[in-house]
Amino acid sequence: MINLRLLWTWDHCTQWTAARAGVHDYGASNEFSGTAEDFVREYSLLLRWCGRHGIDGVVVWGLLRDGHGGVEAARRLCEVADQAGVKLLAGVGLNAYGGVYYEGDSEWSLNNHLRKHPELHAVRANGQRHICHVPGNSPQPFHHACPSRPENLAYCLDSLRWLMETVSVHGVQVESGDTHVCECRLCRERRQHPVSALSWDDMALFYGPAAEAVGSVRPDATVVLETYSHPEPVTDGTVPGFGGGSPPSVAQCLAQFPRRAYVQWVADHFCAPRRSAPWTARAPAGFAGNIMRAHLATWWMGRGDEVAVDWLAQLAQQSLAHGFNGLSIFGEKSPFRTGCELNYLALADYGSAANPGADLESFLTRVAAPLLGGPERAAEFLRLARLIGAPEELERAAAQARRHAAQLDGRPAGRWTWLAWYLSRWLYDAQG
Repeated sequence: MINLRLLWTWDHCTQWTAARAGVHDYGASNEFSGTAEDFVREYSLLLRWCGRHGIDGVVVWGLLRDGHGGVEAARRLCEVADQAGVKLLAGVGLNAYGGVYYEGDSEWSLNNHLRKHPELHAVRANGQRHICHVPGNSPQPFHHACPSRPENLAYCLDSLRWLMETVSVHGVQVESGDTHVCECRLCRERRQHPVSALSWDDMALFYGPAAEAVGSVRPDATVVLETYSHPEPVTDGTVPGFGGGSPPSVAQCLAQFPRRAYVQWVADHFCAPRRSAPWTARAPAGFAGNIMRAHLATWWMGRGDEVAVDWLAQLAQQSLAHGFNGLSIFGEKSPFRTGCELNYLALADYGSAANPGADLESFLTRVAAPLLGGPERAAEFLRLARLIGAPEELERAAAQARRHAAQLDGRPAGRWTWLAWYLSRWLYDAQG
């Protein structure tokens, strides 16, 4: 069974008010363009919807920013999450991505910490400070801390304790960094295994103490440890990067992960729509659980808002068959966008008591059909939505969606209207 379902978000991309300007479609480290009230409203809508529909938790990257209310706004969201029965998890970069306090005048901002102590900065192979700046999806530079410096580990643990004491979030999803690693002498000598854009040795060094720091304040907190990887073994001697399989060194590093935590993995290259590698590996035993996540229906690795309930069914089936008990997808956009709505509802349904085998037909019949005008229309909706990859079919598909909308009323009609618009957008681009 799936017992932990998470929606993953960046604050600057999250838009659960159907009509609101000034948000990003994707990216990391972008500015937040709204107000504190915008931030609280968007996430309150998200959290309450999750509570009504069986999503267990929401991960918020950029939870703490001066620009959208800082600690006070985050506390308000914790109250909403409590009322909704949903876990609010802070996304925390331990050596990158801003630390506990993503942006603002706080001692718990990792960027501020490294500006104050430049000698603790991570460095590149050329000796320059490691500052990540990717125009487009990561326009705001963020600084990397050297994981080998004990001062940085102590700062990290103090910041996590402060977070749990001050904001009272229900847990954290932590990451060690996937935008290249520190290459100073201390790090090169410490690491026992080769690195790519990420380091399993760095994860093993930080994740245990980080979980202990969180648990020292809130023993029941949910802790999710990001691996950026899939557990499928890699035996050709390469060192995989983001989304790749696991080199032989992973077992030794996993042995140092805290057992009370959830370990999170990435499935994009091991399931539909890519499925460029076989999936044979089982989830490692002994942890609170293992979560499989995928970048379905986002602009990160695909197409935003795309109806992905069939691919998500395959992901859930593979996860269940290989011993995973958690799933995570992006949850930044409003369920007014019917593709998002169906994906979120599928996440809630697959692996549940109502659908233990994550059967697509069962979902379409029980969950989607009442929303779309019946079982036949639900199957038709998925078939037409998939035609965004077939330019020659788009005009007929959009016309068919409009006919369904004209035959229905209320929200069912609105959902078909959304599909007609979505298909027409791709048709417009295909026609030049």
